[in-house]
Amino acid sequence: MLHALIVVPFYFFSAILTFLALALVCRLTRAKIGANTLAIVAVILAVAVVAVPLALDWIDLAHMNGRRLLALAVATVVLAAVDTLLQPLLPLPADRDLAEL
Repeated sequence: MLHALIVVPFYFFSAILTFLALALVCRLTRAKIGANTLAIVAVILAVAVVAVPLALDWIDLAHMNGRRLLALAVATVVLAAVDTLLQPLLPLPADRDLAEL
């Protein structure tokens, strides 16, 4: 059971990456979607992306190694940088929601 905890960082970074990807899509399409909606969809998609392949035995825990986690973390940082650069040019309602936190 303890070896299953390796998926926790994958869920974490997958949710953040998915949130940033959805935010970028919303920025580029100028969709008016709030931060709560983006967060809920991002978490559901992130859990599905990690859990479904594991549940269906498409991959096993041995495939979830440090390289894949590092790639996921780097992609998250890159998308965060792109999102930060686009924020003044293409504002979202989610920006206002997140600023109030």
